[in-house]
Amino acid sequence: MTDTTRPDPIRTELDRRAFLRAGGLAVGGFTLLGFPGLLSACGGSSTSTQKSSPASASTGLLRIPFLADMQVPDPDIFYEGEGLQVTLSCYEGLVQYAPDSAEIAPLLAESWTVSDDKLTYTFKMRSGLKFADGSPCDAGSMVSSFKRRTDVAGGGAYMVADVASATAPDPGTFVVVLKHRIDAFLDYMACPWSPKAVNPALVAQNTVGTDLGKKWLETHSAGTGPYVIKEFAPSSHYVLEANPNYWNGPSAYKEVRIDIIPDVSTQRLKLESGDLDMITKGLPIEDIRTLEKSPNIVVKEFPIATKEAIYVNPKGGIFADQEVRLAFLQAIDRTKIITPAWQDTGAISSEFYSPVMFKPGLVPDKPVYDPSKLKALVPKLKSKKVDLAYCEDGGAPRRRATELVQTQLQALGLDVQVRAIPTSQVFALADGDPKLRPDLLAWVAGGDALHVDTVLRIFFRTGATPLNWCNYADPAVDAAMDEGLAGATREEVEAGYVKAAQLIQAQGWMLNLADMKDVIVARKGISNFVHDPQAVQMVRLHDLKSA
Repeated sequence: MTDTTRPDPIRTELDRRAFLRAGGLAVGGFTLLGFPGLLSACGGSSTSTQKSSPASASTGLLRIPFLADMQVPDPDIFYEGEGLQVTLSCYEGLVQYAPDSAEIAPLLAESWTVSDDKLTYTFKMRSGLKFADGSPCDAGSMVSSFKRRTDVAGGGAYMVADVASATAPDPGTFVVVLKHRIDAFLDYMACPWSPKAVNPALVAQNTVGTDLGKKWLETHSAGTGPYVIKEFAPSSHYVLEANPNYWNGPSAYKEVRIDIIPDVSTQRLKLESGDLDMITKGLPIEDIRTLEKSPNIVVKEFPIATKEAIYVNPKGGIFADQEVRLAFLQAIDRTKIITPAWQDTGAISSEFYSPVMFKPGLVPDKPVYDPSKLKALVPKLKSKKVDLAYCEDGGAPRRRATELVQTQLQALGLDVQVRAIPTSQVFALADGDPKLRPDLLAWVAGGDALHVDTVLRIFFRTGATPLNWCNYADPAVDAAMDEGLAGATREEVEAGYVKAAQLIQAQGWMLNLADMKDVIVARKGISNFVHDPQAVQMVRLHDLKSA
């Protein structure tokens, strides 16, 4: 049996090489090229009607905004970014990523082993675990939770789809046997959307018909996390309160209020006036640079394994032509987009995959800027109209980047219209009317986990929903993914994922723009920011400290 309480030696070597590249560092799937001194900057509601001192230290209340409503907080259904702050505060899985690292660390499981054939994973559960209602959480609870993940069949169900059996030989031992080798399995278990412990007693108690408690869990929580849902009012606010039975000690903030505030300018005003304590996403970079000069504001920057990208729709409009798609990739001057939109919080992408996810240099992604190719094709096009959309969850910086793409394409003779799409609508594109899908979509590029399989499987797998927004489909890409996932050696794993990426590049399906950093802006008095490199645009609420 292989002890996996420590990182895989191949994975560790890859991480270390990435950390040491360019005399700089890499943390959590993001190489810090061009970001000297970054780690020194990293930490070790509508509106609430109450005004309070910075960080609400006197009341134990923390107030943060969301740009939009989240999907339901049921962890077996939730599969978006907006709302992770809620689900990861209320629910926990077996393992997690160590702060700003690709290393897999204990969570509900204190240790684990993997059989030599990589088919059997044995997790030793922490003793004395309890759900928020005080009932015990043990290996049997994880068996029930894995079954519910399968039965609910939400977006994250693929993580347990190839589990042959999940058993509890005793309360402290949880055993998972796979149907076949899955190179990414531990990453599936560590990622933000991993199978979580869901209280089976509460599920049974609140099941209506055969709904597995889904209706009740739309507004309640049933996990082991440091917080529980106290109020869940869609389009208005959510309130979390500290879990009195949390196994890892009390939280500094006894209550967290999350208000839905779609306008980032309003968020900034409320932060400066003392009506909000923290903003985790969406602020224009100019606002961030101004705020960090204030003695009452703290700005923290964290590397992440996420890129900003432009996805191309090959099933309609001018980009149905592969020659036009490939010319588009060369027609965009990325340097003139990244600096105005993100300044030093974004760096031009040069690899298809994030460097800590994958060995740097195996899949370079450096389109040569040459707008002449697309310019020569424009007069021959039957239509010059381009529907360029951006997902609103990227806030003001993504909007700015999209407008700059519009400007560059219009200079080549195209008629480009820009529109914003709420996150919920982006997630509905895959199953919706194909005529409503844009020609180009500015959106995040990254996986569910710090493993390249999830980058491919959720965005480009045939039939994958909801992230495969325009129904990309290529049997050769699917086969290459499967080769990588089931590879018996590191070389076989890498070969499969290299092949898949090269096929996507050859088809002209996406343009990677920039590797990104998370930027958290908070009022003075909040400290101990602990960041998960895959759970972007948030920090772990339980670890925060109040002055």
